[in-house]
Amino acid sequence: MSRILVIDDDEVTRVALGSVLEGADHEVSYAPNGEVGFSFYQREPFDLVIVDLAMPVKSGLRTIRELLEFDKTARIIAISGVSPEQFPLAEDYGALRTLLKPVKPPDLLEAVDGALRKSIGWDAMDIL
Repeated sequence: MSRILVIDDDEVTRVALGSVLEGADHEVSYAPNGEVGFSFYQREPFDLVIVDLAMPVKSGLRTIRELLEFDKTARIIAISGVSPEQFPLAEDYGALRTLLKPVKPPDLLEAVDGALRKSIGWDAMDIL
């Protein structure tokens, strides 16, 4: 079981993503925007963050940047239904995966599994 933070301004999307993740035995927390999500992460880092790119208060791209400045090992998946043209930039900022909304449950679970397995930062393979 992993601890996952879902940051999305759309409540329906947060609940839908959370339902799929909880059904796969993950512990899920929810934030309605990047500012709240970053605050949650500062208090207690998560194994994975799923962040919407198009949000008021703090954009998803800014949230990705701030999360990775705070914790270089943060694992992030970016999602969007209105800004898929920002996916390459989200990946440049450090998102491990990008998903187009509406996200299909199998695609979500595959992306989550892959992101959680990905080694971030220095490990034995990096120095060989």
